[in-house]
Amino acid sequence: MAGKSRTLQEALCLAEQAKLDLADLNSNVQSLYLSEDMGDHEVRLLELDSSMVKHLEAGNSLMVRGDKADTAVVCTEDSTFELKSTQTTNSLLLLPDCRAPEQLVTGDGCLLNKEIYSISHVYLELKQCRPKLKKLQTLLQENVFSGPEYESDEKHKGKKYTTADLLSLIQASQKELMEELRKLHAVHIDGYWRLVDFDYMGNVLQYIIDTVDCQSWCYDQIPTDRLLSMEDNVYPRVLLEHCLDCYGDRKGMEFEEGSEQVHVLGEDKVCRYFAEYLLKGVGKFNLAEFLQTWKESVPVGMTTNLEQLEGVALIDKKSHPQVISHFPVTELPEDASDRFNRLFRTREKWTLEDITPYIRDLCEKKQTVGSLLTKFARASTLPDGTKVYNSRVPIK
Repeated sequence: MAGKSRTLQEALCLAEQAKLDLADLNSNVQSLYLSEDMGDHEVRLLELDSSMVKHLEAGNSLMVRGDKADTAVVCTEDSTFELKSTQTTNSLLLLPDCRAPEQLVTGDGCLLNKEIYSISHVYLELKQCRPKLKKLQTLLQENVFSGPEYESDEKHKGKKYTTADLLSLIQASQKELMEELRKLHAVHIDGYWRLVDFDYMGNVLQYIIDTVDCQSWCYDQIPTDRLLSMEDNVYPRVLLEHCLDCYGDRKGMEFEEGSEQVHVLGEDKVCRYFAEYLLKGVGKFNLAEFLQTWKESVPVGMTTNLEQLEGVALIDKKSHPQVISHFPVTELPEDASDRFNRLFRTREKWTLEDITPYIRDLCEKKQTVGSLLTKFARASTLPDGTKVYNSRVPIK
């Protein structure tokens, strides 16, 4: 009964009635009773594994993120976890000062009355999940950077976001958020993260290529500081450096006059951009004609190949002649069920080679593309021996 405590003698009598051997019991007894002011709505129990406990004991924090319409997630500095409510048939008692047996001082018996603050049959548990990043691209598209000369235009008056803003709106850890910003080729300008207009970025890239050719530099040894410091540069330094980072890699090199930082322009990255430039907005493109045009559009010395188009374009080998179309993975749904539904609406049957670039990012920790296909697709073999996958459920 709430508020009623026992004497030591009453507790020992209960133990005898339960046929417990008093010699096996601790001489000190904790008597539990219900508080007169139960507050089960004020506390939520959270189950953590040992690694998460160590994370908190080390002084680190957990952040709960999500808008009202979102399912809440919990983030560490580098991982995201689903926060789920779980029911249990056992009664979970919350006592502010309950002691474990090893914490009880041995000696003459005494009675310790312990008040039960609340009783719960529900607790929260964490399960690591993929970060929810689709919203990031939507937010950044509100104010795309198209060049300093357009910053005062009305169409560029959309909201801009700082790192702190994005961390409060995106359900992802800071590490995962920064990695996604890098994948989206977002640039940090005047304290805000901005997407760069596709055509404007292409102009910056072409300017860098033209400058490299004019200066007789090599694409794998572009002197970073010299390029950025040229007096006649027509693009902002921050955009030139950003473009170099997006389509190249930094490294230090030793020369006779000393060490210098250089950028190595990535052949695959550059060729991929020119392919997207040709494919965006044109629908289907005759494959043979595309391959020839693409080959002629890339910088001299760079070689194009279809592997550079993984996750960017689809080739219809059944059509005559064969055609290619722009189909970027970045524009597909984030939810796995919706993603597969979209893929099978686009193409009824997929080979493993074709579908892998479009579902690889859906794999949870330790999950493989094969196990993901087993869950969402059905395998079959075509008359020519090719293994293909089609949807397990009706297409919406």
